[in-house]
Amino acid sequence: MDWKIIDFNKIQGEKPFNTYFDALSRYNFNQILNHNKDVFFLLGDDSEENHDNYNAIVYSTKNFGNSWKKNAFGKGTVKEGFSLDNEVFIIVDTNRFPTSSERSSILYKSNDFGDSWTEIFKEDEGNISNINFYSQKAGIAVFSVKKGNDFVYEYRYTNDGGENWIYFDLNPDFNAVMTSDETVLFIENNINVYELNLKDGKKTLLENLAVPQNMELAYIRKDEKNSKLIAYYFGSEQNSTKSGICYLDKGQYISLPDGYYINTYDDFFYTLIDDKPYSSYAWSDDRGKTWKTKKIEEFFIVPTPTGYADKGYVYKLAALFKGSQEEKGARLVIGHPVIK
Repeated sequence: MDWKIIDFNKIQGEKPFNTYFDALSRYNFNQILNHNKDVFFLLGDDSEENHDNYNAIVYSTKNFGNSWKKNAFGKGTVKEGFSLDNEVFIIVDTNRFPTSSERSSILYKSNDFGDSWTEIFKEDEGNISNINFYSQKAGIAVFSVKKGNDFVYEYRYTNDGGENWIYFDLNPDFNAVMTSDETVLFIENNINVYELNLKDGKKTLLENLAVPQNMELAYIRKDEKNSKLIAYYFGSEQNSTKSGICYLDKGQYISLPDGYYINTYDDFFYTLIDDKPYSSYAWSDDRGKTWKTKKIEEFFIVPTPTGYADKGYVYKLAALFKGSQEEKGARLVIGHPVIK
C-alpha cells in the first residue's frame, strides 16, 4: 500500500498555531470533494483556531496536492460542494450550526478549479443542501425556507446554472439525482424506482428493485468510470454494519462484507475500514467477489470526511505518531494500492 503524505506546515502562508499544533489542525473540513485524482478540494472553515470568528475556507489543488490555493469566504463554513465538467459549485452557510431563527446560504461557482469564485445565488432566510447538477445549467437542491416562524424543507431546480430556483413537488427526504435536464430519479420504500419530470410533474414507475427487506436506502451515486447510477444501502437494524449496493440499470443487488461502505470504479470496489485503533484499506477487482486488505500502521485515520477518485485513490485526514516531534501531527494522506 502506497501513501502520499501532505504536511500543511510546509504550505506557503501556513504555520503551526499556538506554538504547538500543526497547521492542518486549524481547520474543520466538512467534505473532501474530488473532481478527479489530481484536482480536489477541502471544504470547511478555520473554526478549530477561531472558535468565535471563524471563516469559510476552500483549499484546492490541481496537481495531486503538490501545490495549493486557499480561498476564504467570510464568516461561515463551506458545507458541501459538487463538481461537474469544468465547473465546481460550493455552498457556504453563514452560520456553522443552523438555528431556529438564523439561517443563510450562498452558492458560489468556479470555472477554473478554485483559482477564483463567483457568487451566483444567496438564500437570506434558509439553507441549501444536497446539491446535484446534471449539466452546467440544470441542477437540483434541497432548500430550508422560512415560512412564518418555522423552516420547511423543499426541493427546487434550476435551469440557468443556479441563478434562479423553482419549487417542484417531491418529498425532500427522498434522495434524488438528475438523469436529464428535465428529469430526476428517486427511490420510494427502498425498492420503487421512479422518474419525475420537472416540467409537468409526471411521475413514472421504472422498476422495483430486489433489495433485502432489512436494508434501507442511504443515497444514490454515479460511478466515476461508467456513469451508471448505484443505490447504496445500509442495514436498518440499530448498530447494524450490513451494507450493499444496487445497480439501477439492471436491478442487480450486491451484498458487501459488514462494515464495507465502498466506492466503485467500474468493476473495482474499494474502502477504508475502521478497525480501531488501526484502520485497513480493502479492495476488490472483481465486483466484490473476492477482497484484499492492507492494515494501515503508519498513522491513525481521523473520523472525518473521505474523498474517493479514479481507480482506488482514497483521501483522508490522519494523525501521524511516528518520527520526531516535527514529523508528528495531523496530515492529509492519499492512499492507493500503488501510487502513480
